[in-house]
Amino acid sequence: MSERPSDDAIWASVANTLRTTVLPQVSDPQARSSTIHLIGLATYASRRGPDPELNRLEDLAQALGGAAGQDVRRSCFAVLADPHHAAYPVVREIIERHLEQDLETEAALLKARRGQVPGG
Repeated sequence: MSERPSDDAIWASVANTLRTTVLPQVSDPQARSSTIHLIGLATYASRRGPDPELNRLEDLAQALGGAAGQDVRRSCFAVLADPHHAAYPVVREIIERHLEQDLETEAALLKARRGQVPGG
């Protein structure tokens, strides 16, 4: 019995089909732009992986320790509003790392937004 294809594989196939079969046939500028955006979205969907939110909140809660409280995000905002807070550098570093990860994952969307065809 063969394995069922993963969502990642399906989205990668959609992106490839749009890139290699559909896009070369599209001459209307608006339709071409929309196709490029769809390629970017499918490429993003095939690479984004599981939702990192819970792991990220755990990282931040550990950095904050007892100061994390019930609402980790609100606690982070309070820490970042006070650059003299002891946890400020650690929380800032973690959030910067999370943002860099998001930008890397969303590179295909950003490229498509600029009108460039995301690669395979």
